[in-house]
Amino acid sequence: MRARAIVRRGARVGALIGAWPAGVGGVLCLVAAFVFLTGGLYGTARALAAAAGLAVLGGLALGLAVGTATGVALALAPRRLLAHPVPRGLLAACTAGLPLAALSAVLLTGDGYTLASYPPSTHVVDGAVILTVALVAAARSGEIAGSDAEV
Repeated sequence: MRARAIVRRGARVGALIGAWPAGVGGVLCLVAAFVFLTGGLYGTARALAAAAGLAVLGGLALGLAVGTATGVALALAPRRLLAHPVPRGLLAACTAGLPLAALSAVLLTGDGYTLASYPPSTHVVDGAVILTVALVAAARSGEIAGSDAEV
């Protein structure tokens, strides 16, 4: 029962992690769709409205997956590790951040592109997002692991 509760709390934190980028991306796409709709570009407006839905669903799904993976990692970790905040936070940060970094590299290198094909601002924003998710997971690792792991 304890492991199931940890995974459930991880999924809840993951939903919170995914809700912010999903909401921001969805709203930005809908605002852009409205601008193109008022300009008479109906095809572009439809594409942006579809992108808004994809941004919301994708962001929430990715957040839930990251949160659940963090919960599973903390549920499988030894209790000694969970009793100390630094190793617990490092485990949560690595569990949340490394898959996002790998996914980012895979998505950016598709269709014959390399990471050098993108401007530095793309890498700065991408790194900031990955770091933010990892830091939030590390900060919430005590909450995910449960009150008995708090120090």
